[in-house]
Amino acid sequence: MRKWHNKRLGRSKRRRGFTLLELLAVIGTIAILAALLLPILSKAKIKAQRTACLSNLRQLGLAWAMYFHDNNDFLAESYPNNNPFVWVEGDMTKLSEAGDADLIRKGKLYHYNQNVSIYHCPTDQGVSINGKTVPTVRSYSMNSFMGGRDSDVGPIHSSGDVYDLYFTKVAEMLLNFDRWVLVDEDERSIDDGFFVVDPSAHLWINFPAISYHRHNFSFGLNFADGHSEVWRHTDQRTFAVATPETEQSGNLDLARLARASTTSK
Repeated sequence: MRKWHNKRLGRSKRRRGFTLLELLAVIGTIAILAALLLPILSKAKIKAQRTACLSNLRQLGLAWAMYFHDNNDFLAESYPNNNPFVWVEGDMTKLSEAGDADLIRKGKLYHYNQNVSIYHCPTDQGVSINGKTVPTVRSYSMNSFMGGRDSDVGPIHSSGDVYDLYFTKVAEMLLNFDRWVLVDEDERSIDDGFFVVDPSAHLWINFPAISYHRHNFSFGLNFADGHSEVWRHTDQRTFAVATPETEQSGNLDLARLARASTTSK
């Protein structure tokens, strides 16, 4: 009996491990599951960041509307030299200003939503200054046709003389509430809060976000009527844009943005 019991104990101690084939099968299964899940997780992350960006733009759009309700229907101004009436201060290409949240607090919209974080897209990785990536406090800029300025300044772009120079009051927007107000601007383009569009659609003067990490080659805008949208780039030439002042006549993405920026006289 003792002999049999010892044999049983001896057998119980000897456990069979994985064979090489079994181990390879397990690794292969894990690799297949990872390959299936990673794109799904990546898309979910992009969607979540896009939603957060649109939420920022909606909140800024609400602040923009509250401003003109409190100021005799005058629109917050986009022209950067119009202090103290400009919607936001700060130039993201300047090291001393890129991370300065106080310049946001000085802007005319801050009073209506005192949250600095809504000025920054969660996918914005910062600007390059002197060869180094510098985190910035702002990712959004305002349509250059929004808000009045000294008429002596004239059109910002040479083709602008056949278009409305700017919208000063809400009454001028009554037939133009489908015009965009704020846009998610590319890190390689953003400077002050004044997004300049060539209304004749020949030139990217400033340009919206154009990269995979910024919502998979799409960008957010909000409009004068209060709604926000995500626009995806569809013209292959757009993906080659890397610097301001890029000429791309006939670009469908550029033409779409220009049509939604202002109106002809």
